[in-house]
Amino acid sequence: MRPGRLLELRVRRSTAIAAVLFGAIIAYCVLFPLVSPYDANGVDFTRSRQMPSLHHPLGTDTYGRDLLTRLAVGGRTTMLIALIALSAILAAGVIWGTTAAMAGGLVDSVMMRLVDGLLAIPRLPIAIVILVALRLNAQNVLTIALALAVVGWMQTARLVRGQVLSLTSRDYVRAARALGASRFEIARRHVIPNSTGIILVAILLELPTVVLGEAFIAVLGLGPDPPTATWGNIAQDGLYFARLWEPFLASTAIALFAISANVLIDSVDEMLDPRRRLPMRRERRVSSAAV
Repeated sequence: MRPGRLLELRVRRSTAIAAVLFGAIIAYCVLFPLVSPYDANGVDFTRSRQMPSLHHPLGTDTYGRDLLTRLAVGGRTTMLIALIALSAILAAGVIWGTTAAMAGGLVDSVMMRLVDGLLAIPRLPIAIVILVALRLNAQNVLTIALALAVVGWMQTARLVRGQVLSLTSRDYVRAARALGASRFEIARRHVIPNSTGIILVAILLELPTVVLGEAFIAVLGLGPDPPTATWGNIAQDGLYFARLWEPFLASTAIALFAISANVLIDSVDEMLDPRRRLPMRRERRVSSAAV
């Protein structure tokens, strides 16, 4: 088997593993709390700081809460924060990027220079500054999600703008423009529906960043009020009570989730870009001819 075929096989296998891992983490967070015999927030000091055992496979925390259940509930809360943040990021990014590309000229230049300026500012410190300035203290899921969205929509706007600029040169868009369709109609009927691929890439691209952002904010003590569990809160509790096992579990969950999402990003991007698939197609043809 030629090296190109081995590379293609490895890419496909890594994609399959990432997809299975990504789906398994989501299923664990959504379904396991429904069947767990333990309450993720139930305090029982008689079980405090137990090591992993048959009854508690990941042990218990300082308050005697089962960590396997709490990790699943925490992941569900973290994913809820990510879902709200990503929805806001996509809405802002798609509207901004599409408007800039369809307007063109000076409007496009001014809008994208503003985006470039915002991208130069570190997002997480700004999110914390926003929360402190508004005196919201990041004490609920919605507040954290919106704070992460406010500082995270710019990259999506750039991706969408590039896709829209590419689509506006297509024949069907030119035909619609020649028939008198307005820019709004062209965007609604032709541009945005054909941008679903890049929107999927934007979702997978921002997902790890949002999850890591929630963990960073929670570790600083700005997460949701106890006893609400998130991956960041679990890590913060472990650091506070000098229980390194808990930050390790939360960090491992975050890392696996982020890595699987990043692998899926590369696969989706390759699937959407014919130029990246071309070498493999040529390799398949050469190998077939050799056989």
